[in-house]
Amino acid sequence: MRAPLRTDRLLLRDVAEADAELLFDLDSDPEVLRYIGPRPADDVAAYRDRTRTVYLPWQTHPYFGVRLVFDRAGGEFLGWVFVRPATASRAAAALGWTSPDEVEVGYRYRRSAWGRGVATEAARPLVEIALADPATTAVVGCARADNAGSLRVLEKLGLVRVGEVALPGSAEPTVKLARLR
Repeated sequence: MRAPLRTDRLLLRDVAEADAELLFDLDSDPEVLRYIGPRPADDVAAYRDRTRTVYLPWQTHPYFGVRLVFDRAGGEFLGWVFVRPATASRAAAALGWTSPDEVEVGYRYRRSAWGRGVATEAARPLVEIALADPATTAVVGCARADNAGSLRVLEKLGLVRVGEVALPGSAEPTVKLARLR
């Protein structure tokens, strides 16, 4: 495991297989998944499998991967943040994310963390690390047009709107954002 990252209020550490229940519980709140879609899996075992087969292999990279976010003061699990190759997104082709030198930032948080600046504070160091890598030409992100909170987080990270796309299965357009190196 890589060393945890610390911000003023948060601890970010690599996800582990044993964290599957935290991820499952996070996705059990329909409001958390409101703009994302249905729960990715129906049981903790599937979350454990995804962690083992997808998330853990990303951790061989210096900064790619899912990091769990905890409140430093009380240790409360708040959610997760990731940076990964933009081409790893299920919607990469539809979003036009075909360049191997672009990195995607994404996050998901418990409602108790919403509106407190947690998403921005947790993602900022990962975005800066990615942009400091000479192999990265851009950090990209996306959110549904009606998800004002996530769009604001991406904008606070320095990403700017570069377009919209209609993704299959969504009535709302998805806004694409990018921050060039």
